[in-house]
Amino acid sequence: MSGPVLSTIETSDEACLTLRSWHTAGADRTPVLLLHGLSQQGQFWAPVVEYLRASTVAALDQRGHGASNVPVDFDFTIPRCAQDVAEVCAYLEWEQVILVGHSWGASVALCAAAQYPKTVSAVALIDGGLWGPVDLAAEIGRAETLERLRPPQLAMAPAELWSMLATGSMANWWSAKTQDALAPTFQLGADGLLRSTLGLERHLRVLEGMLDYSPDLDLTRIDCPTWAVLCEADGHQVAETALMRAASNPHIRLQRWQGAVHDVPLQWPAMVAGLIDTVVETGRITGREGAKS
Repeated sequence: MSGPVLSTIETSDEACLTLRSWHTAGADRTPVLLLHGLSQQGQFWAPVVEYLRASTVAALDQRGHGASNVPVDFDFTIPRCAQDVAEVCAYLEWEQVILVGHSWGASVALCAAAQYPKTVSAVALIDGGLWGPVDLAAEIGRAETLERLRPPQLAMAPAELWSMLATGSMANWWSAKTQDALAPTFQLGADGLLRSTLGLERHLRVLEGMLDYSPDLDLTRIDCPTWAVLCEADGHQVAETALMRAASNPHIRLQRWQGAVHDVPLQWPAMVAGLIDTVVETGRITGREGAKS
């Protein structure tokens, strides 16, 4: 598989977004669009793409992330990001798409599926979408939630940062491919230190958007096949609200992956690819593709 082709797409609010596109040897008709989580970027999905059979696959650098250098005063709400998905599909002339979202990207995928049902034929939600900061805020308040989720401000020499990541929680599955997938998450400053590409202000704007979004209404609107994965490493207990939401919609197929960490696309890329290929194959078998008009 060759590396991704990068393209720039301007949205209706004049945000310039970067799209990474891969083409594999498959023959599926419906393309797959991958949506990363908060602070990540499209290259995050590269280890998964290596295992995919789907023929047309793209990963969006969502606004403010990676090469999509959107100013902080733009709209970072989840409905706006869902609109980005619809506009990217229109630009690419994709009549239908399968959305795969991780973490925050899962919420964007869920919202897009509800708001643009003619475009989204199936969804995979990987450790996100069915819950989020809005649920924590309901327990402890908005201000406390923002404070708890405020990211640390890292400024580290490249060798130091990569060594920290390689020997930390990712140590059991770290590789050169993992580092390559994470590289655009950081940018090198004039002082020779790596910092978050997203930056603190935009990170907080995205968090505010997550606090303004509840999936409950969108879940009542979704009627496409929806696969949800809950990662349960280290005895993590899934919030009861997430399980209740999964049970609220008969189109949701819930899987609980014991031993999976939150960044499971990096931990088990082949397994995530298998899930995505299953979503694609299920759509072909059931005739879901092209069913909406």
